[in-house]
Amino acid sequence: MSPQSPTEEFNLDALMTTLRHYAKEELHRCGKTSVEAETYPYSETETCWIAANRERMRQVFVILLDNAVKYTDSGFMVFGYFVNTDTVYFFVEDTRSITETDDDTAAEDLTIARGLAAQMGGVLIEDPEAHIGHSFHFTLAGSVKLEPCVRAL
Repeated sequence: MSPQSPTEEFNLDALMTTLRHYAKEELHRCGKTSVEAETYPYSETETCWIAANRERMRQVFVILLDNAVKYTDSGFMVFGYFVNTDTVYFFVEDTRSITETDDDTAAEDLTIARGLAAQMGGVLIEDPEAHIGHSFHFTLAGSVKLEPCVRAL
């Protein structure tokens, strides 16, 4: 079993915004003009704070997003999270029409992502038979805090 990585409390919504910008930049850099990248906020009225290893979480998402960029030629890639009590469910889905099982680099990257998720106490699951293309999910249980959004007028 992998040792737990150090945690810090951070704004999960801010990380999702940063990752959305990253995904869009990667799509542009790779010339993937027929692919849209979006993240869906958990809530329009609440901000999610989570105690986890922010850098490890970012690394897992970057690996999964890079994988989606590489294999999705048209359609979309979408990612985000849902909260259920003290468990956060994360997902990355795309509309690719092929699988990367023969790609050693992708397999190695996914092994790294699984290890990083495990270091945070999570489990990364791949669903190549997803109804939209390809889907990755991982969960983390622990300290989740939802706060009302403060919006500037």
